[in-house]
Amino acid sequence: MKQDAKEAFKKTALGAQNAAYDIIAKLDPEYFEKLKGLYVDGTFGREGALPRKTKELIMIGITCALNRPRGVRLHCERALALGVSPREVLEAVEVAAIPGGMPGLWLGVETLQDILKAKGQEFK
Repeated sequence: MKQDAKEAFKKTALGAQNAAYDIIAKLDPEYFEKLKGLYVDGTFGREGALPRKTKELIMIGITCALNRPRGVRLHCERALALGVSPREVLEAVEVAAIPGGMPGLWLGVETLQDILKAKGQEFK
């Protein structure tokens, strides 16, 4: 496996920790390279029509609607690292409640609150 794939994932993660990438890289380097092509090169690392902030907000909404705690946390952390305001994250979570229901809303707001608390920040 090429070291540049690991570095690309690290850069794309924006400080949000996902140990699964290291495990995949170790267990199946060939698949990890292909995953980099989709995840990094084709989606989050690509300068397309949507800015990265928007892509992260979309992922927050999707992961809330699907009730995926790990994804909600990772994408909230990344969005905040990119300068998305907590209020913008909250609105993405609120929109996700339409297709995803109240459990997704609860997950999103609790996750956002936990992240802000860990950073010593308050919701504004």
